[in-house]
Amino acid sequence: PLEMWNYRLCFYLGESEIFRTTFRSIYDMREFRVDIDKNNQTITCSPIGSTTEEFKNLSQYLAITQNIPREKLCSGLGFIWEEKIQERSCNFFFYPVIEDKNKYSFFVFALPFKGKIELLNPLLGKLPVNEMWDINYFSYLPHSNSTEMLFRTNNFGFRDRDFKVPKLDGVFRILCIGASTTEEGVSNQETYPKILERELQKYFGKNRIEVFNCGISGMLMKKHCAKLPDYLYLEPDMVILYEGVNDVVYEVFPHAFDSVPIPVRIAFLLSHFVRRQMRFVFSYPQAKIDEYLDQFIFQYIEYISQTLLSKNIDIVISSFGVPYREKLNKEDRDYYDYYYDKEWGWANSTFQQYSDVMKIYNQRLKEYCKKNGILYIPVTENIPASTKYFSDICHMRHEGMKLKAKIMVDTLIPYLDALLSIRKMLD
Repeated sequence: PLEMWNYRLCFYLGESEIFRTTFRSIYDMREFRVDIDKNNQTITCSPIGSTTEEFKNLSQYLAITQNIPREKLCSGLGFIWEEKIQERSCNFFFYPVIEDKNKYSFFVFALPFKGKIELLNPLLGKLPVNEMWDINYFSYLPHSNSTEMLFRTNNFGFRDRDFKVPKLDGVFRILCIGASTTEEGVSNQETYPKILERELQKYFGKNRIEVFNCGISGMLMKKHCAKLPDYLYLEPDMVILYEGVNDVVYEVFPHAFDSVPIPVRIAFLLSHFVRRQMRFVFSYPQAKIDEYLDQFIFQYIEYISQTLLSKNIDIVISSFGVPYREKLNKEDRDYYDYYYDKEWGWANSTFQQYSDVMKIYNQRLKEYCKKNGILYIPVTENIPASTKYFSDICHMRHEGMKLKAKIMVDTLIPYLDALLSIRKMLD
């Protein structure tokens, strides 16, 4: 953990505010600075990058720092210190900085720490039914099992075999990042990244290509931004991004709904009849949708893409598979309408609106890739809208995952063929 957090925080200190704000938010992190005067050893604390409101308890942080042995503070080395703040366990990461020869200075990052849950029956602590989340909808605990399906996390908390870091010489490593639509599959070996790996290894050879499933259920684009140092630590040569549904349903639509006049919102919230009757005529202004797509998705895609490319890591972006409503037969339309209202839409959106906005999103993804010279994979353009392939508005049945992997294979092989040939010539 210390090595991993040293890596994350070193990355953090070198990045712009868009990353730092997102990182602090996702990890619920407080950042402050500690200075120890070398002459009289007085200690001062000051907040960094956060509002005064967030630091009402800065005096508590100072009190904790005062309790740390002076020899530890004056060693000039980084360390972790665990304490409680208002009954909440926190890990304090002391990261040394050298700016003044008369001071010992540290950036200090306070992160909530989830300790062991006390159980009445100690045997329960050994059963795989235990909680798998480290941070909800962001990271799993390493080497954890699920009793719901054949699901096991690896040494970095992803649904795959263990990573070797540093990776083996001569291996081209691909990370597939996304949410449940990347992670999904009846077993670890039946996810789309594993199907993709097997097909690429048939063509290039088993020891040249490896593909890892780095999907985490519930991910958003801003969470991928915060997870960038974790992805980079794994030494990828290529990252495939397949993402979109959670941002649209849980970010874009709720904010668009909040911009609607209050009487309309009240009517939609209180009356199922109104929602049903307005299903096909009510839509959000295009300008609002574009604004929120930029705010919640494309600013993060831009940041992730440019960061990866600056480190000579290929970024590949796939369109997001959607069973577009107008392409469905009546029976399937009725099924998805019902399922969307029941599980996804609440009052702020319908399956029709979702279908329309995802069409805009996928078109903008394609245009973004063309503008920036990024390889684009046309998944949604080549998967038929049918319950044969989609189990709901975004998740796929096994046939859908196999077809998605095939579309990716057909797009990636010519690109990788040329890329690996160039690398071989340079070597």
